[in-house]
Formats: sequence, structure tokens, C-alpha cells
Amino acid sequence: MNKQKQKEKIKEPVRIRTKSLANGNKSLYLDTYKKGKRVYEFLRLYLIPEKTAADKAINAATMKAAIAIKAKRILEFINGKAGIKTSECKISIQEWIDHIIKAKASLQSHSSMMLMKRLLKHLQKYRPAIGLADIDREFCIGFAEYLRSAHALNSPKPLMQTTQFELLNALSVVLNEAVRSELIVSNPMRLLNATERIKKSESMREYLTPDEVKSMIAVSSDNISAGDDVAAFLFCCFCGLRYSDVSRLTWADIIDTGEGRKIIMTMKKTHRCVEVPVSEMATSLLPMTRSADARVFVFPKYAVTLKKLRKTANAAGINKKVTFHVSRHTFATMMLTAGADLYTISKLIGHADIRTTQIYSKVVDKKKQQAITLLDKLF
Repeated sequence: MNKQKQKEKIKEPVRIRTKSLANGNKSLYLDTYKKGKRVYEFLRLYLIPEKTAADKAINAATMKAAIAIKAKRILEFINGKAGIKTSECKISIQEWIDHIIKAKASLQSHSSMMLMKRLLKHLQKYRPAIGLADIDREFCIGFAEYLRSAHALNSPKPLMQTTQFELLNALSVVLNEAVRSELIVSNPMRLLNATERIKKSESMREYLTPDEVKSMIAVSSDNISAGDDVAAFLFCCFCGLRYSDVSRLTWADIIDTGEGRKIIMTMKKTHRCVEVPVSEMATSLLPMTRSADARVFVFPKYAVTLKKLRKTANAAGINKKVTFHVSRHTFATMMLTAGADLYTISKLIGHADIRTTQIYSKVVDKKKQQAITLLDKLF
């Protein structure tokens, strides 16, 4: 009797499992446990929803084929001839990220691609070469620990907590993409608990005050009519566009409605369509030269733009770390200060979730509190 119970507890080295797909079908794959590791082999066989007798017959034939492959793998396993070697298992995480960078370069924003490249470099420092299929919960926990003590690339400074959070989140995005491509079955990042993850710090959003914007306009007035990248930054202070959108903005995207101008375009980062009215102040920052299909603003490389922005800010007496995204924060905070509601602002800047826009409300509230505190110093 005991021997029979022991036999029942013996686990098969190869099992057939299913993965639910968005279209309602189920993808069949083999789950093999060998030498302390799990290996997955997708069979490119699919079970369909059983609505008719014919559907049941098709699924029965599909399962029969899967069982035959499983039997062959078990025989290989017993004979010790081979583990399950598939092209998916041979792909390293570095190769997969490199593939994503190249395949989605034209679809993702500049900042998203730069984040992926930084992730790639940090993974190479953490674990030079590891197969995509070999990434498990322990690997993810270890990478999180590495990020907590890592230094910025080409710098002795430690990584900021926000950067740590973004890099770990980028790894999860990469693994989710691998799941969708059926290279792995599940994302091991989802197995991490709250203490094992890296929390996003509540950082202060850098933005310019209206007086600082005026100072930058005064300093760069000679370049505004030419439509350079600094003029584009100032333009975004009054419309909230991202760098990835304003850098490809054409005159055809600016529509004259009869009651004023309006920008209508699909954002590169979120693929959401936005309609942003162009104020008189924003209109005054547009260059004089116009051609329907031409770009509105002229941009060099982003690194060059960043240097020009900081040089202009310094010339205007602004002691802040000015990046192009500061213009977006500036637009949101100026709108809130002027009395616009959060819902309207979220629509203007294209936030899918109003909770993202509420961050700016906290910034404005903090500045109000600081202003009130100044009264205490008078007495």
C-alpha cells in the first residue's frame, strides 16, 4: 500500500500545460523539470473554444499531437540524449532587449529607448550573460538589490531611487513582451512582494515659474523666429507637448478652427490622440517660416538641445536642472495656478489616468504652503 502511494507521488519530468491567449484560444506548451531548472517549449498547437462537436474533435486531435510530442520528450529525457533545446531558450536577456530596441525604435519615445539602453548596460554589469528562459524570481530579487547599491553609468554617483524604480519596471516590461511573444510562460517579476520591489520615490517635479519663463523668452528672443529647439521648449511651456511629439510636429498638425488654432496629433508615447488649443502666447513663439508638411521646429541631437536649454536657463538667471520635460511640468503647474481643474489638464496633456495629473496638484499645494510659511518669518 505504501509503495503504491509513493508511486502516485512521483512527478512526470514533462507535463503539458496551457497558456490562455487574448483571442480565447489556449497555447499548449511542455513544462520540463531537469537538473533543478524548468524549461518551457511552446508547441505552436492551440486549443480553441468548444462551441460545436467539430471544435471538440479538433481539440482532441490537437491534444493527441501534443501527447505524442510529450512522449517523445520523456523518452529523450530518460535516455539522456538531450534536454529540451529550442531557439527561445537560447536567447539571452541582452539579445532580447537589443531586439526590442531595434524593433520599436520608431514607435517608442526617445526617453523610453534611452531607458532600455541603460537597462541593457546595467544587466550586463549585473549578470553578463543569462538566458531569457533562465530568469526567475531569484534573478529579479538580485537585480533589485544590485540597483539599490549601483552607481550611475559613467559616474561615481549612486543611482537615484526614481532611476532604480524605472530600471526595475523596464525589466518587467521586457519580460511581459517576452510572454506575449511566447518566449517565456510568465513574468517572474510578478512573484516579487512589496518589500522585494523598489518603491517609486515622491520626487519634486522641477518646473519654471511664470517669471522664469519670461526671462528665458527674453534671453532667447533672437532665436524664436527661427524656430530652434529652445523656442520649441518655450512653446511647450504653453501647450504641454512632450519632446517626442513637438520634435515631429508639422504645420499640418496645427489646425485653424476659425476661433483659434488647435494642435491635433497622436502622441508617440501613449498612442492617444490629443487636441490642444494654441494660446496667443504659444502662437507668438511659433517661427515665421511655414510649409504644410514641414516640421515646425528645428532640432539637433537631444544632447545638444539639453546643453542649449541649460545654457539659456543660466543666462536667464535660473538655477534649476532644466530638461525638456520641465516644459511639460511648467505647463501643468501654470494651468493649476491659473485655476484650471485637474480633469481639463489631464486631457490637455494626454494623461490616461487623472491620478498622474494629481502629482502636479501636490506640487502647487506644497508651494502654497511654503508661501504661507513665509508669513511666520515676518513675526
